[in-house]
Amino acid sequence: MHENRDQHNGEVAGVRLDHTAIALLAFGKLLKAVRFYPSCHPTVKDACRETLRLLAPLTGTRGLILTVRKTGFFWQDEPVGGEFPGLRELAFHFFSRLVHRLLLLPELTEHELELFARCAGQEPAELKQAGGLQELLLRHQVTGLFLNEIDLQSIESQRQRVLNQKKIIDGESSVLDSTVRDSSPDRTKDLLPPEILLDNLAALQLSPAELLRQLEHENSDQRYRLLCRKLLSTLGGNPYEPSMATHCKALLLLARHGAQEHRDGSQRRTALETLNELGSPELIKALINALCDNQHSRTVRASLVAALKELQEKAAVALVKRLAREDNSQTRKLYSETLVQLGNWAVAPLIEHLSDNRWYVTRNAVLILGRIGNRKTAVHIRSYLDHRDHRVRQEAVRALGRIGGPVALKGLLRLVESRDRELCSAAMTALGVMRDAAAVSPLLRLLCSFDPLLKNFEFKQGALKALGAIGDPTAVPPLVRILKKSRFWRRGKRAALRSGAAQALGNIPSKEAVEALELAAKEDSPLLAHVAREALQKLAARMPNEL
Repeated sequence: MHENRDQHNGEVAGVRLDHTAIALLAFGKLLKAVRFYPSCHPTVKDACRETLRLLAPLTGTRGLILTVRKTGFFWQDEPVGGEFPGLRELAFHFFSRLVHRLLLLPELTEHELELFARCAGQEPAELKQAGGLQELLLRHQVTGLFLNEIDLQSIESQRQRVLNQKKIIDGESSVLDSTVRDSSPDRTKDLLPPEILLDNLAALQLSPAELLRQLEHENSDQRYRLLCRKLLSTLGGNPYEPSMATHCKALLLLARHGAQEHRDGSQRRTALETLNELGSPELIKALINALCDNQHSRTVRASLVAALKELQEKAAVALVKRLAREDNSQTRKLYSETLVQLGNWAVAPLIEHLSDNRWYVTRNAVLILGRIGNRKTAVHIRSYLDHRDHRVRQEAVRALGRIGGPVALKGLLRLVESRDRELCSAAMTALGVMRDAAAVSPLLRLLCSFDPLLKNFEFKQGALKALGAIGDPTAVPPLVRILKKSRFWRRGKRAALRSGAAQALGNIPSKEAVEALELAAKEDSPLLAHVAREALQKLAARMPNEL
């Protein structure tokens, strides 16, 4: 009886180890996805959802604890997925970032998983500068997982501290809406009575908060104009406060008034003129300095970014110049994120900096333009596919993939058709991001080209991934032929190509793909059978009536 029980426990443990390995492999895919795709991309969302689905039964009610060593992952001193090279690489990735113990809690969410993946994808030096990976996660208010902690009481204490901070942030008054709240109807009794003459109004000493409240409900064009002049002189004469809250309120109120169609035309013009005068180079510099202050909360930073957005191209020019001479990587990242939110206002100054002699300035400009995604910038970026520095060339490929359009497609296809050794694989990844059906035919030509020695094996793998990402039905027949093609010559690489074809077919709903995958799921190769079953599951979700 004891032997049967031990055997049963061993089988249960073995199944758990297998499930843990599959879940970690899914996380490895997520880690790769966040390197190439923004948060809103379906690939990232699908990877988060799949990883959490696989982790849910493992975390249970008490959580999953994994030990991380240089050679791999361990659960209760048992190695996890030691036969998978990808897991060994993932473990070393964590180990090099000083992660030795990983605790995944049942409360873990998809958003926290993505944050973990993005933070873990940073370089060790960047993480060290930020205070370590665990500190970075706490800063992002991640409470569903903890690193290197063995004291459960300490973990619970940290969780409660972060949860309390969340409650405070969710419950506190938003800086962005404070102007509207200050001007709520129950405060109208505090407004200046209409009988006060303009001369008297000019002589009154009003605080910036009082001026903003008066402006919110002012109907007289003359009084509105005078209040704006007083606001300019009051804010211009006061030292800048650390959070710039008052200046942000003023900028947002003026921008809102200038955009309100129901407001009198004279007041709208006055609001926009005042906004332009208030947005002096000194104020923009102060706003940017406040943005870099690590003591500010997310709410304050959001108000600062919103204020900079209202200053449009003036703020963008100043930010681009600051980015070009900034040495701190975290600050550069902050500037870049703000420029992305400024959107098209940042395009012109960024294009001017593309020709900078410093490769990193050019690379950063290309990266931000790619994230902004204005298709008119593709013609400028395409010429940097031939830049002297390989880092700029690589970033130009990724940027064109994000931007899309005919110009980007032409530049990327040139790299694919010339089989550029350096950029061809990256170009195919970018084509997958674009999901343009016009790329299918060139990709199939590369994939099906005569290559008995598989000298272009890596290119063919890239073409398979790109075809799967594009998901065009015309690619199904060639992919099925590759999936069915089994040869003894170069057997390992052939098996890898067949697995890649199975993954690609999992993204293209069709009966022909389902039939081919069902046969592949019965193959002797465990890897191919596993990939085929995963592909069938994806198709089942998209074709519920066909399977």
